[in-house]
Amino acid sequence: MADEPKLPKRSKRFGVGKEIGGAVYVHRDYIARLPSEVEVALKHIPDDFDFVVVKLTSKTNSVSFIASPDFDTSDEPIVGDSISVSPDGTPTRRRQLKDPWIYHHKWLFVTDDYTGFNIEQSKARSLHWMSLPDIDFRRIGRKSYWISSVETRLDRP
Repeated sequence: MADEPKLPKRSKRFGVGKEIGGAVYVHRDYIARLPSEVEVALKHIPDDFDFVVVKLTSKTNSVSFIASPDFDTSDEPIVGDSISVSPDGTPTRRRQLKDPWIYHHKWLFVTDDYTGFNIEQSKARSLHWMSLPDIDFRRIGRKSYWISSVETRLDRP
């Protein structure tokens, strides 16, 4: 019998956020928990840019502000347009891909009292898909692979 999957943990440094690949991802509601350079970088973002996720990359000290229009409504929300700000304040805009990246474990990006979606259902979904056999974890970040190879295998209530 295979070991039961264990849920990942929120960032210990910030008390919220998903840490992966030397970066932490948090919902915009938790910007105040991040270092002051995030607020500084935010000044380089156009007022009309509607971002949901903030990504702080430790290695480069860059901050990305990422749109995710379905963050509260999708189990695995898409990574939309983004603006990354380098430490010198230079912004770089990236457009959403035709086959976009998606976020997993979105409940890590927020605290348990966040009201935009059901946290416990999101955690249960994480446990469910992580328990499926033969998941190619190198490819699950692309929406097309996720839909064809993972989501189709998930039981729906």
